[in-house]
Amino acid sequence: MFVMGDPQAPMAKVLAVLEAHAALGADGRLAEDVVLVSMGDHFDYDLDDPVGAGVEGLRTLRWLANHDPAQVQLLFGNHDAARVMELIRLDDTCFAAARALGRSMAEIWRREGNEAVARCKQLFAEQFPDVPTPGLAARDYASYSEAQRELVIELLLAGRFHLALSGVLPDGREVLLTHAGVTQRELVLLGLPDERDPHRLAAALEQHMRAAIEARRAEWQGGARTPLSLAPLHVPGSAGQEGGGLLYHRPVRVDRPGGDPTWELDPARPRRFDPRSLPRGLRQVAGHTGHRKCKAELGDDWLTEAAREHEIGGIRTLRIEGDAVLYDLGVLPGRTGATDLHLVDGEMRHVAASDYPLLPLAELLVPA
Repeated sequence: MFVMGDPQAPMAKVLAVLEAHAALGADGRLAEDVVLVSMGDHFDYDLDDPVGAGVEGLRTLRWLANHDPAQVQLLFGNHDAARVMELIRLDDTCFAAARALGRSMAEIWRREGNEAVARCKQLFAEQFPDVPTPGLAARDYASYSEAQRELVIELLLAGRFHLALSGVLPDGREVLLTHAGVTQRELVLLGLPDERDPHRLAAALEQHMRAAIEARRAEWQGGARTPLSLAPLHVPGSAGQEGGGLLYHRPVRVDRPGGDPTWELDPARPRRFDPRSLPRGLRQVAGHTGHRKCKAELGDDWLTEAAREHEIGGIRTLRIEGDAVLYDLGVLPGRTGATDLHLVDGEMRHVAASDYPLLPLAELLVPA
């Protein structure tokens, strides 16, 4: 039983990772005794070839979803969500034009300066009112396609995507699994500020997800493409503003040298969170954030020497004890009083398949 970090890579790489862990059978599907959790974000990884990356992401998600739900569980990531939120009304032709205009801005800035870029942004907003910012089309979600949108809708309606799962690590510790982690903000919004049981929290998050899907079921089945809403837990981008919340946020040290992420800490749509806002005593597993991003945003004082020297990839632990924060490589052994967030986005595209770790689980629980 394995947890696989964000599969933002060609399908051949995803399969090579699974093969390296002896998780594939002779028929090229998962071996019969393997259970796999994908941590979400099945799209968007190659800015040089966004269309090709889009095709690969579609192949990977279809391959995973073609396994029985008892064998493959899919968590919902922000890149998956964008297909049925920010971008749901766009067809391929419209999005291709938005992507091209968004990508042209770097060259416009180089040739003509800030005023020209400001005019270009205004033009973008007028032509593509459904796309919150040029960067979403040019960079973040550059491989979007209608086919991806339709597959995500199909899987949501079939109950294949989850907002949260829970499980047990091999050492017996119970953990909550979500794409980007749960902070105290989300517990308050759920009306469960003091809850620390991973299984009950997973059930509450799943209830929120299922209610949101049911609110769209009739429209989607009738052909309408109305955006899914997971508000206020997760807030999509809109009108020049990027989204934030449950599927977007990353850990950050606010007072790190050279850092000023305060604009990203808006409680209504946070894109970053202070690790000390993690619910104390709750153990979690999340994807979404790779090692390079953590090194840049957590600051040297919180990193162990091993974490500072490591360049890319791997499973890591963000541990909080009192006001002390520690970021280290691997899954740290349990310690009484510690709050642990195990980060499993191993930056799949950028490391060798044989070096990409999967997190073992002893047990996986899917909310009823």
